[in-house]
Formats: sequence, C-alpha cells, structure tokens
Amino acid sequence: MTFSFSFCGACERLLPDDAFDEEQRRRRQSIRRCQDCIAAGNELVLMKRGTARDEEDFCSVCQLPLPIAMEESMLQPCCMKRVCNGCFLSAKKCGILKNGCPFCRTPIAIAKERELLAMVTERVAVLDPVAVCFLGYHHVRGGYGLVKDPKKVIEFCQKAADMGAKNAHYILGDAYRKKWEKCSTEVCSDRDLSFQHYEKAAMEGHIFARFTLGVLECKEGHRDLALQHFLISAKMGHKQSMDNVKILLTGSIATEAICAEALQEYEAAVEDMTSTSREEAKQMGAENIRSFII
Repeated sequence: MTFSFSFCGACERLLPDDAFDEEQRRRRQSIRRCQDCIAAGNELVLMKRGTARDEEDFCSVCQLPLPIAMEESMLQPCCMKRVCNGCFLSAKKCGILKNGCPFCRTPIAIAKERELLAMVTERVAVLDPVAVCFLGYHHVRGGYGLVKDPKKVIEFCQKAADMGAKNAHYILGDAYRKKWEKCSTEVCSDRDLSFQHYEKAAMEGHIFARFTLGVLECKEGHRDLALQHFLISAKMGHKQSMDNVKILLTGSIATEAICAEALQEYEAAVEDMTSTSREEAKQMGAENIRSFII
C-alpha cells in the first residue's frame, strides 16, 4: 500500500493526504491547511510573515517610511540607497545638495546614462544585491542603455534574490507571470514559479507583491485569502489594498469591524509616511525634484 503526503502551509508539517479536506488538497502548498489547523484557526505562515515594513523601506536620510508611490523617492546609483523627494528638497534648500547624493554626497549630475550605469556596475562588483537587482530590472524596459532581455532579467534578479533582495523576487514574480499568461497548457511551471517569488517577496514585507497576491487569489476564487493579503498591505499604507478591502466588505467577505480596524491602521501608516518637506515636494512634482540632479 502506498501513501501520498502533502505539506501544510500553517503547521509546516508533511501529512498524509487524508489530513486535508478535498478543497485544501486542490490548493498549492503555501495556502493549504490541514483539518487540525483549520479547526484550531491556525494562520498560514504566508500571512504571518512580512506584515510590517523593514529597514529597507525607510528613507536613508530622514529615516521615515518611504512613500509607496515610487515616483516620490529616488534610488541613488552611487550608493544604491533610496531617498525620499522631501529630503532632496530639504538638501537643495540647505545648499548641501550641490548636485550630489543627499546620502553619500557623491556628485551625480551626469548627463550620460552610461556614466550612471558605471556607478551601478561598481556596486555590482562589490556584490550589492540592490545593484544587481537594478540591472535586472532595467533589462525589463531597456533603461540606462541596456537592451530589453527577459533572460537577463531572470539571470540578474535570481542572483539578487539569492543575495537577499526582496524586490528581485517581485520582479521575478512578474517575469514568470508574463510567461505563464502566454502558456497554453493548463499545468504551467511558470505559474508555480511566479507564485513562489511573489510569496517570498510578500513574506519579506514587499507591499506590491502582497497586493499582487491578493489580486491573483481573487481571480482564482479564493476571496478569503485575497482579503488577508489586502488587509496586510492596506495596514502598511497601500491605498488600492484599502479600496479592495472596502469592495470585499460590500461582497460580505470582510466585516464592518475588520474594515474599520484596517482603515485605522491604514491612516496611521499614511501619517507615518507624511512630512512637511514631502508634502511640499509632492506639490512641486517629481519631475521638478529630479531636475535638481540632472
């Protein structure tokens, strides 16, 4: 007699298939719970990790949580640190910017992209995972003189992910998702890889990966899981996630109490990301702020 075993995503045990009900057996490993865990109300590990922003998500200068909108901060090619636009504006006003990085003071007012790329390459040479990820990302759209190359995206981002760059997992999730969406067969390995990378990024606190998982689970009919993902990213200050929690409230998936608690934490997270200089920089517009270093 042979026995089949499956992994529980809550208690992280390898259990006989009869420890799971039929619906759970159909789910992928990370979102599958055994009957004991369901009865005990045990959460999936996926939902317990990455529920708060980490050090990487804070401005390197003012130490406030970075704005979620990517255009409201800039990644510096000299040191691979992300600095909010508010700090750029403050540095300009104080006269300490002088066309240099507000964090490391390296001059970066360079017109030619290849010279900026040379700075990034120097960081790659010292195995900076953010720099390696940067190269992978810009092979997606061909920025900084790099050609669009899906194979290079996966090569560089896999290396960066192995070095601990959570954003690399998110980019890989996107890359495999594009391949999966073009796949004509029902069983597609790229689908599994896409989910794996999104989940790894989400469990490290990546807001966009968490939101994307919510969208994908909703599409697959797992609205209970979608709600859990949206609640996590909403409580970190992501507006679209908060909007989706409200939509699920109207669909009777979320309750009034859950929505109210999420809204309170969402507003607190937004407040934490707010400062006078950031608001002023937002009024000026991202392009005007970027003109300080061009």
